[in-house]
Amino acid sequence: MSIFIHRCLPPAYLEVSGEDAQSYLQSQLTIDLISMRSDEIRYGLRLNKKGKTLAGMYVIKTDEENFSLISRGTSGSELVRLLEENVVADEIEFDDRSSEHQLLTVYGPDARLLFNDLMQPCPSAHKVVRNSKLIAFLDPRLAPSTYTLVMPEDQNTFTNLEVTFTDQDEIEKARIQSTLVTVPNEIGPDELPQEGGLEQDCVDFQKGCYLGQEVMARIHAMGKVRRQTVTLAFDSAITPKTPCPLLDGSKKVGILKSFVKVEPGYLGIAIVHENGMPALHDGKLKMNQNTSKINLYES
Repeated sequence: MSIFIHRCLPPAYLEVSGEDAQSYLQSQLTIDLISMRSDEIRYGLRLNKKGKTLAGMYVIKTDEENFSLISRGTSGSELVRLLEENVVADEIEFDDRSSEHQLLTVYGPDARLLFNDLMQPCPSAHKVVRNSKLIAFLDPRLAPSTYTLVMPEDQNTFTNLEVTFTDQDEIEKARIQSTLVTVPNEIGPDELPQEGGLEQDCVDFQKGCYLGQEVMARIHAMGKVRRQTVTLAFDSAITPKTPCPLLDGSKKVGILKSFVKVEPGYLGIAIVHENGMPALHDGKLKMNQNTSKINLYES
């Protein structure tokens, strides 16, 4: 049986409740919560007024007054701070339960069989499976057929199941190969969602006003941004430090945001300006004198 699991504490797991929960979150996030159904999950962004990306989170709707928010890249306290910034007289409460829960990433050829052992249906796209002990969903921000489970931190569900526990690098390798960006590590306060392709699933252009909406609408009308996210394969005599500039001669045309070691070199996520794409395609980009070769990664 090939089931692989990575276990960690979730950076953020919040329960959001109150009479104004839906209307307030609707005004803060890039996705349309009103159109979501019970137990539906979407990945939404919290932008600033300039459209830059401050946080990303999985949003699970229970009903109009109850939501669960899960983030891999932003701490619970920071997510609460961001979401509370514009509360005035809204009836809404944020309950940070991050320290009480663990996050499991499940993947592998037999990953679906895990849910038979748990006596739960396998999650489908955009729909969570949950009970009193867990929340499970097909993860849209990781490699295909990867599942995320959130459960109490002290729960050990897999004592009778043959699984292999792995480290974060294995998940990162598959994610980077799929050019799926993280928020805010790769697409963050200096980047627009469109620079990481996040507008395709994480921004609803037909919903009403929200933070950053004017910028999103303007870019949507223009049709493109001048930088884009790419997956790079490269060799280096020393381990790079990120963020690391990418150079065409002496001109900075991009930035390496993250990487993982693979034999015989590295795979990384970078943001490259359109002016640097010809040099990338020609194999002329450099990070420093220790980088011998940078290529676009092709699966």
